[in-house]
Amino acid sequence: MPEFKSFSTLERDSLSRSHKELTVNEIYAEPDNFLEIDVINPVTHLPQDSSDTRGMFTDYEIVCRTNIPSFNKGATRVRRRYSDFEFFRKCLIKELSMLSHPKVIIPNLPGKILLGTRFSEEAIEERRKGLSKWMKSIAGHPILQLGSKSLVRFIENDKFIG
Repeated sequence: MPEFKSFSTLERDSLSRSHKELTVNEIYAEPDNFLEIDVINPVTHLPQDSSDTRGMFTDYEIVCRTNIPSFNKGATRVRRRYSDFEFFRKCLIKELSMLSHPKVIIPNLPGKILLGTRFSEEAIEERRKGLSKWMKSIAGHPILQLGSKSLVRFIENDKFIG
């Protein structure tokens, strides 16, 4: 007659024999592949002749930390203007159209700011938040993380030229 085995509700009884307890270092170790990115620290630049507001612009710092092999550097900090983000988006769309990847939709950037308010602290902070959210959606896409040379150049190079 077969031996009867009861069901157990104890965690130690339900784990397989090969299961091992994780150490604190293993629990808090970096994951195998990660990419952390944020857009921070907007700085508005004034033209040489500060009485003329034409030529004013704001740039944003992109901070990235990763261990994904397609990236050359583990940690980077670069500054980008809104126009750089626009150019980067166009480069991504072109790059994806030339590759044989499944359809990847590149979201729109946060909208342009009306001329009268574009250098107000509130408008700049709103744009920074939008750019950060947009960057996280781009950098978080698995196909772009592993295959986009434009993404790597945008995050790693001091000057982005496409």
